[in-house]
Amino acid sequence: MASIDSLTFDQASYNPGDTINLTVDYTPDTPSAIPQTFTATANLTDSGGNVVATSSAPFVVNEAQAAGDVASVSDDGGRTWTEGSDSGSVAVFSATA
Repeated sequence: MASIDSLTFDQASYNPGDTINLTVDYTPDTPSAIPQTFTATANLTDSGGNVVATSSAPFVVNEAQAAGDVASVSDDGGRTWTEGSDSGSVAVFSATA
């Protein structure tokens, strides 16, 4: 279940024209990456071209998910909030006071 875990401002108060920085920590409903398991196989071949030994082992690649949850910010003062970054669980936004 998705949740907003915390909102953290960089200051307690702002003057008109100041930049407001807001960090949003969240738990997405859908993961930003999905693990995919693959198998690698190694072969040992003799001088005659015959496979004389083989071994396999699994490995995991965390593939990015195309459509994850998207964080956004609005306020009752009508400011425009701009996203600076979003890691998939921490998003940073800014606006002008």
